[in-house]
Amino acid sequence: MTSEPAAPAVPRPPARPGPPVPLNRPLGRRRRRPSGEGLLTHHLRSTMARGFRPPESWDVPVRHVLPGLPGGGTLRAEEAAAALRTPAGQPGIAMVVPTYVARTGLARQRQWFGALLDQAAAVAEDHPRVPLVLFVGMQWSAAGEEQESLRRLRVLLDDARVRLPGLRVCGLSLPGPGKPRTLNGAIAVAELLGCAGVGWADDDVALEDGCLSRLVRDFLAAGCRGAVGATKIAHTHAYATSRLLSRAKAIAAPATNYPHGCCLLVATDVVAGGLPGRYLSDDGYVCFRLLDPALPDPLARLRLVPDARCHYYVAGPAGETRRRIRRLLLNHLVDVADWPLPVVRHYFGHVLFGGMWPLTGFDSSHGARHGVQKALIKWLYFAWFAGIGGELYARGLCGRPLRGIEWAPYSDIRRLTPSSPSSPSSAASEPSSSTPQEG
Repeated sequence: MTSEPAAPAVPRPPARPGPPVPLNRPLGRRRRRPSGEGLLTHHLRSTMARGFRPPESWDVPVRHVLPGLPGGGTLRAEEAAAALRTPAGQPGIAMVVPTYVARTGLARQRQWFGALLDQAAAVAEDHPRVPLVLFVGMQWSAAGEEQESLRRLRVLLDDARVRLPGLRVCGLSLPGPGKPRTLNGAIAVAELLGCAGVGWADDDVALEDGCLSRLVRDFLAAGCRGAVGATKIAHTHAYATSRLLSRAKAIAAPATNYPHGCCLLVATDVVAGGLPGRYLSDDGYVCFRLLDPALPDPLARLRLVPDARCHYYVAGPAGETRRRIRRLLLNHLVDVADWPLPVVRHYFGHVLFGGMWPLTGFDSSHGARHGVQKALIKWLYFAWFAGIGGELYARGLCGRPLRGIEWAPYSDIRRLTPSSPSSPSSAASEPSSSTPQEG
């Protein structure tokens, strides 16, 4: 947060009360066995950690685009921040909307971006004292797509300037794949602006009216601390895997009780410096930074907002869904290997595998039959989890680490119509790409 100006034109967001929120840090690469961690647990976790060695950073060259930039030029991060800074220097909130060139055509991207401009307009109306800056990221996967990325960004930014002339907007053109690359490009500018919070929303979810405004409301009420996220509403495809997974999730209640990366808002200090290259899961990184087992409610700083809702489709074709789940499990395993043991224990026993009796507690909240069904589903998931964990352990043991986690796109992307998110039948099918932005 920047220092208080002498005569601000617009009041700042509420000051953060009390001491800073303590943030967890990943364990070092050459870790020593922490006090309280057994030899076997330390050996398993440190060996699995060595089994995954991706590049250290997500950093790539980013070209920043502002509306009306003369000559079609681009700026560096520092130049973009200087142009976006308000006269009084209020910190405000940054919102990032990532996509990529091959995702779909420009017409559909304009429709999607227009819905997000409606969300931004609601934030401005409901929270006039909170300056908002909107970043739109457009990744490209080949040199021939770079100019198309810049062209599309200029069209989208012009749309924003016409519809909301008072909104600060910035485009990010960068090579992909990797959603964290786009997030880190925006976070770098948000830090230069002194933003109190950074949020993002994926391009394959439909936000209900006022969703972002309600996230901002709860974020401000918490003193701009921790993270808040939209409540996710699942819809099923025609695929059998979609129906099966939707039913299994309804019974097992997987790790969905904290903000997910499809729509969240987080304090800037939690993601300061950007997401490290080791972490593909943006919401997993935020969760492990903020989860505090010492609190009566360890997820107290990770809040879902019940009246801020977003809609999404579950799964896709069987083969693609399998690759997607493998990717998800690898992300879980990297987190289990990397973070302090008390944090990992709570996540494992109460979030990821809660109800996996008798290893974790029996969930009788919906009756004994439901509890047994939940335990069986969790054990099936754990068997897959353990199998991939064995792969990481073997790689770490023999010094042949995995160098990256495969992106897992769905070839048949169906997007809920933003104007009627409760009607899955209104969705339209869109083409996808072999170089995805989202996971």
